[in-house]
Amino acid sequence: MKLNFKLFVLLFMAMTMFNCETDDSGDYGSSQGINQEFEFGAIIQKDFIGTVVDESNIAISNATIIIGVKTAQTDANGVFIIEDADVQEKFAYIQVTKTGYLNGMKSVVPTEGGNSVAIMLLTETVQALPASNEILMPNGTKVTFNGGFEDAAGNLYSGSVHYSINHVDPSSPTIAKEMPGMLLGKTTSDEFEVLETYGMLHVSLTDASGNALQLATGSTAEIRMPIPTELTGAPDTIPLWSFDEGAGYWVEEGFATKTGSEYVGMVSHFSWWNCDASFPTTEFCLNVEDDNGNPLANVQVNLSFGINPFPVVGVSSSEGQICGLIPVGETITLVAYDYCGNEIYTNYISSSFTGSSQTIVISAGSAQPTVITGNFLDCDYNPITEGYVQLNYGALTSYTVIENGTFEISTLICNSDTSISIEGIDYLTTQSTGEIPFTLAQPITDLGTVISCNAVDEFFTYQVDDETPITSINVMGYSDTEGGFNINAVSGAGELHFSIDTTVLGTYTLADFDAFLYIADINLDTDITTTSNFQFVITGYDAIGGYISVTFSGDYVDDAGVTHSISGTIHSRRDS
Repeated sequence: MKLNFKLFVLLFMAMTMFNCETDDSGDYGSSQGINQEFEFGAIIQKDFIGTVVDESNIAISNATIIIGVKTAQTDANGVFIIEDADVQEKFAYIQVTKTGYLNGMKSVVPTEGGNSVAIMLLTETVQALPASNEILMPNGTKVTFNGGFEDAAGNLYSGSVHYSINHVDPSSPTIAKEMPGMLLGKTTSDEFEVLETYGMLHVSLTDASGNALQLATGSTAEIRMPIPTELTGAPDTIPLWSFDEGAGYWVEEGFATKTGSEYVGMVSHFSWWNCDASFPTTEFCLNVEDDNGNPLANVQVNLSFGINPFPVVGVSSSEGQICGLIPVGETITLVAYDYCGNEIYTNYISSSFTGSSQTIVISAGSAQPTVITGNFLDCDYNPITEGYVQLNYGALTSYTVIENGTFEISTLICNSDTSISIEGIDYLTTQSTGEIPFTLAQPITDLGTVISCNAVDEFFTYQVDDETPITSINVMGYSDTEGGFNINAVSGAGELHFSIDTTVLGTYTLADFDAFLYIADINLDTDITTTSNFQFVITGYDAIGGYISVTFSGDYVDDAGVTHSISGTIHSRRDS
């Protein structure tokens, strides 16, 4: 039988922990996300940041997130943060609710450091059950009800029945975001195995008032799901699995028979149903590093084996890690890509491999690593203690938690494309820096200090050594007659000034275009102060009314002969 590696997408990726749902009438709170039946390890605390979107990839705000006993709401960007959630070493269960959508449920293997979760909620479209007692979807998915219905108390129900139906195609590029749990199932012999999906189906039943219904005791329904044409070699019979929303995994119940290009089976209740083959697996983690052993985040890794049509796609976490389960006894091809889709690493995991982890090193010759660092302050200029950074690079967006006002991401530069944008959000107050352009550099891209405050759209900040950053919001930026621009600011500590005779985005030194920096409070005047390693990066120069953005860093010697490091960020509206 040919195996479809797309099936491992949720088991392999802790960074791509996506969404979906289960039976609307299930019990959400009983297990609190802790599974005592399978050996998932001891209870530990982990941090999570995630996004919740709809099927059009539009952010969903005010969705409720549950991990263990902790809850959170998504913000306007569809982002949630939950810290120190009780999970198990090899199992975390994320639950999402939002009116108008199926409940989202995702089971993942936690990684070291923060865990990033991407969740897609499926729309719940409720309509009346036809008199024929048949539901037919445009793709050929079909449900035929052969008996009666009952309410949540087990009483026979004879009124009008309403339904919603959703089908998840295993060939869908967003399957990992559309399905519930992870592809882990409990067999009829009480063994846990990884599943290979050939299609999933969700049906919910309600009365006219929205109260949950089920098939009556002793009644059945026939389900038919199309088999994707890519899955040649689909078995003649295949186990059926329902999703246990209390436990967070699939349970084997019956089987389906291949009839033409469909799988046909009989079910006695409704939640999520899944046509899956199962097979033994082993736990596995990939660690992605650069030549110096630094973890690399946001590196896409594809795994495939045999002639499967759907390779798994994983993305490394902030700690450079991707964890999950892989098949036993198969030679697996591993390919890593940068942000631009360039292949930067290829290797194999042998069929005889018995370890639990493997490290892949992305050499400097294959990609250009950089460490992005920065400081974020709130409206009162205090370090943000609970917030996140949204990094936009090309067509990709990633999210990183801000810890104690700072963040750090090790990632890759691709195709000499050094343009990124950053937005820092204070999760507690919803205040934002707004989207600020920056230019990537090697080996470090220092974003300096920026302010997450909706009322502040201009600032000049600097930090000496590890001292508290100094910020001015009284800033003016304007062009000059030398083909460059000037930025002036005033803080409680004195005047600040930066000028350079160019407006071209890029990285410059004090020797370029008469670059000049003056900060009165620390007696820094780059024309006369002893300095070294000074670098200025112009990351944005808009038309009048837009913004000028600059970062700077370097070393200088003060009046007492002591050497200090300094870094800063300037974000000024261009007034002329």
